[in-house]
Order: sequence, then structure tokens, then C-alpha cells
Amino acid sequence: MKNLSFISAMLCVAALSASCCGQTEIETTTVGLSEEIALTEGRDNRLSVEISAEYPVFKTENEAGKTISSEITEALFGEEYMSMDPEAAALAYKDALAQEYREENLPMLEEEGLENSASLNWSDLVSGSIEGQKDNILSYVVEHHAFRGGAHGMTAVTAYNFDTKSGKEIQETDFFKNGYEEKLTKLLTARLPEAVGGPENMEMLFIQEVEPNDNFYITEDGVTFIYNHYEIAPYAMGIIKITIPWNEIEGLY
Repeated sequence: MKNLSFISAMLCVAALSASCCGQTEIETTTVGLSEEIALTEGRDNRLSVEISAEYPVFKTENEAGKTISSEITEALFGEEYMSMDPEAAALAYKDALAQEYREENLPMLEEEGLENSASLNWSDLVSGSIEGQKDNILSYVVEHHAFRGGAHGMTAVTAYNFDTKSGKEIQETDFFKNGYEEKLTKLLTARLPEAVGGPENMEMLFIQEVEPNDNFYITEDGVTFIYNHYEIAPYAMGIIKITIPWNEIEGLY
């Protein structure tokens, strides 16, 4: 039996780095969905889908805003959904997952020893939030956790930066000045021990010098770089985030 799903769009006000960056407050809307989808009637196995995505609200005629909203939808759900409005995209994404879940797992019910397997339970958790704003740059972070059976699920955290005037996505090479790489690498490496819980954990890392990876967002504290599972460390160390304060990168951006 399928539990009731819900989509909500509610306007709220989020203060985005107002004290640090001199920004005005920006309105946001949140799209939410939560649903438990049974593999088949009479079984406990199910797919759990949870979506919570924050969107910035722009004026109706703001073409840059339309572009940013479309890019956010693509980042959350995939390219095939970017032309849809957020609520429709969330529902379509959920329906596609349900179809995939059943197509992949219903045949397994007929295999001996697999009919009660925990691998028949899936989960898919998607969240997106505005993390910061500086001048005309808006930072957005997407977190996606998926479990498809196996030893554990996988989580990926990806940051996107948008120019609110043009709607263009801003890459690392757009934000930082030419020749930033060497100095930024030194700054990231210096703060790596703190980011992994202390110098005693450094030996667990795959590397001892960490370079910028274009996966960054801005906050009132500075610029934060994200390193996902297996990128610079084993899965057990989790997702590593390194923040460089604004005063340390003065002149680099």
C-alpha cells in the first residue's frame, strides 16, 4: 500500500550572509515530498523517497532567475526534468524511481533466498539549499543519498554557484583570479587536519596535499570546498569540508 505523498510550496524569508556580505534578504520557496512505495501488495519491502528543495524566488520577468531555477531542478533531479516546474519535477522523479525500483526488484521475489533480502529495500533522499550570497553570486548545495541494497548507501554533496544577473553558473576559474591554484592548495592543505578531526587522522587520507576541486560554495565565513566519499579519503571518514576564511583568500578572488 502506498502512503500519501505531499508537495508543498511555501514562501519564507532567508537571510543569506546579510551581515557579512551586505546582501538584502531573499525570498525562497520550498518543494517537499515524502513517500513510502511498497514493492508489491502484502510485502514490507519498500522504496522510501524524500525530497526537500529550496528555491530562490525571482520576479516573473527575470530571465536570469528562470535560468537559475531550471539549473537547480537539473542539479536536483537530472537533465530530463529541467524544463518542468519544481513541483512537477519532484513528482516525475519520484514516479520514475518507483518504476525503476519495481522493475529491478520484482523479479528477485522469485529467486530462492532473496525474497526476504534487505536489498529489496531502497531509499532515495534529495535535498537542496541556498548556502550563501556574495555580491551577485548565489551558492546552492545539493545532497543526494541513495541506497540500492549492498553494504551501505552513497551520499554525494555538490555545490553550484550562480550569477544572479545573468543566470550563468560560475566555475572555480570564474570566481578566483588567474594563478590562484598554488596558494589555494596551500591554504586548503593547512586546514586539512582540522577538517578531518585532528592530525592523528591524516594518515588515513589518500593524499597529504589537497587541491581545489571546483566543488565549492560561499558563506559568511568564507569559501568551503567539498570532498566526497573516496575523493581524498576512505568512505569511513565521510564527506570532508574545508572552509577558508575570507581574510585568508583576500586578493585571490
